Amino acid sequence: EDVWLEAARLHPPQIAKTILATAVRRLPSSVKLFLGAADLEHNDSSKKAVLRKALEAIPTSVTLWKAAIELEEAEDAKILLSVAVERVPQSVEMWLALSRLETYENARKVLNEARRKLPAERAVWIAAAKLEESQNHVHTVDKIIQKSVKSLAKHDA
Repeated sequence: EDVWLEAARLHPPQIAKTILATAVRRLPSSVKLFLGAADLEHNDSSKKAVLRKALEAIPTSVTLWKAAIELEEAEDAKILLSVAVERVPQSVEMWLALSRLETYENARKVLNEARRKLPAERAVWIAAAKLEESQNHVHTVDKIIQKSVKSLAKHDA
């Protein structure tokens, strides 16, 4: 992949796009090549198109999901993050980002699902406690902390 990227760098943008298009056909699981191809695009809609193709080829790449989500407005980012957590359920960062974009009720649902998928992940438990604390639900914060201690001990985390 480095050879392809270097070849693209040495050529004008139009030729570089062709080089990287060939490269991703030959190495369809290369995140670096797809990101390089997206970087060559000048407008966001073209970058989005490249990244969507990349996600079709490599749906479990957190790096590609992040790049695609960064190009979106909040509502579209929420939709993409919803799909991202289905495809990459072990990504704590994606779960937390999705919860931050949601309303309180939906954020609770997101974090509850994240805790089911990642019971040993401290950051998810902390985010759930902070969410409840932000709503002045002190009793619920205590329950979350108690559950987190049990869950983390159970999973040796």
